Amino acid sequence: MRLIFGLCILILVSSAVFAQRRKEPPPVGETPLSAKYIFGKKYNLSFSKRLLKYPFNKATQIQLVSFNGNGGQRQPQDKIKEDMPQMWMNICTKPFQERKTLTLTQIDRLSAIIYNYGYIKAPEIVELTKCYEPRNGILFLDVNGKVFEFIEICFSCRHNILSWEKMGNEDFERPKFDLIKNFFTSVGIEYGITKKFDNQMIDN
Repeated sequence: MRLIFGLCILILVSSAVFAQRRKEPPPVGETPLSAKYIFGKKYNLSFSKRLLKYPFNKATQIQLVSFNGNGGQRQPQDKIKEDMPQMWMNICTKPFQERKTLTLTQIDRLSAIIYNYGYIKAPEIVELTKCYEPRNGILFLDVNGKVFEFIEICFSCRHNILSWEKMGNEDFERPKFDLIKNFFTSVGIEYGITKKFDNQMIDN
């Protein structure tokens, strides 16, 4: 009887230990947060409909830029339109390191990322972010070649500022920054993404 009782205890203990061992942490790169949201193609707006949205509808040229956030003076050829309300922002005051004008095909890709992709299922938890240190941006130029609007982007903390928003801040969904970052790379922008400034490593 004692033997049977002992075997029962042993089986119960072994089952408990085995159950605990099965609760292993998720593999590297997979977090509880990433398992709780679904991000992908949410809408199917055509290119022509995306071009009707502001500021794409008033832009005759769109450019991707990078700038050194650690210093430098504004260059005359990169001067932002004087009546812009956010003249204190980095993208308005720092010299551009790189500047790429988008083709029509590239504008199609960029507008698709901005307007067609989003959270199909939003995360329940918002991740904490680091300090805002923007090094990249998107410029919208008018018929006179003047920048009338822009999007300032920090890929490190995944925050952005839209110049035309009343409060000046309109974040994309966090996974969207990865798509835009890859798009910048495909166009040939390196600073702020893969290269470093003033011997500081880019940690994004």
